[in-house]
Amino acid sequence: MAPIRISVVTYNLWLTERWRLRAPALKEFLRLYDPDLLCVQELQPRSQRLIDTTLAAHRRVRDRFGGWATESNIYWRASLFAEVEHGAEEVGIRYGNRRLFWARLRLADSGHTVLVATAHLTHQREAQEARTGRSPRVRQTQRIITALKRIVRAREPLFFMGDMNDAVHPAHLLHEAGYTSCFAALGLQPPVTFKCYPTADVRPGLPPVSQCIDWLFANPHARAIAATVPAFYFRDAAPSDHWPVQAIYEIPS
Repeated sequence: MAPIRISVVTYNLWLTERWRLRAPALKEFLRLYDPDLLCVQELQPRSQRLIDTTLAAHRRVRDRFGGWATESNIYWRASLFAEVEHGAEEVGIRYGNRRLFWARLRLADSGHTVLVATAHLTHQREAQEARTGRSPRVRQTQRIITALKRIVRAREPLFFMGDMNDAVHPAHLLHEAGYTSCFAALGLQPPVTFKCYPTADVRPGLPPVSQCIDWLFANPHARAIAATVPAFYFRDAAPSDHWPVQAIYEIPS
């Protein structure tokens, strides 16, 4: 049978900063791009309600653990996928309810499954890193890799994505472990994903930030077809202070 093509998006939603300005843009982005799989970071109840309403044909993880409503969640198109199980792994991201969030999904009319996971690693301006010069994201990424290798099944397509808060180390470590970014898989230079000016509202005189810190990785059982960072605006505002990452993948039917 021919492989299935799916659209995958990861998006840091910037909590509810400047929400009245950004909410219409986020809604319009979701309506137009309508991804088959969506992973979000910096989720809040207000943005969760917007996503639930806009992506009415989708489902998400529902769990008592607060991190699924105040940090990250995973959305999937209900006509393509059904949930098998989900979890939230402690991987040393010492900030609120941040975890490695994951869900195993079954393809409709098939026994095949895919594993989808997301995380939001520690920010570069964290006090201890500024003092010591040591990045906590190296150890966090190593623990994520260990967890993913334990959770994933043999020959199961795996997608891991999120805000790595790092342009170098996580991508390098994940690549060594067999997880390739959508950009590297297609021989593309990673575009800037942070910050999104002027929506980020950075005052003149402060140092600008232009980095690729939002990433989307897959194992060899999913094949990247296209990858982009949509610089999407609506009514003079972007949906977040991050740009999303979108990729098209082929997975076995």
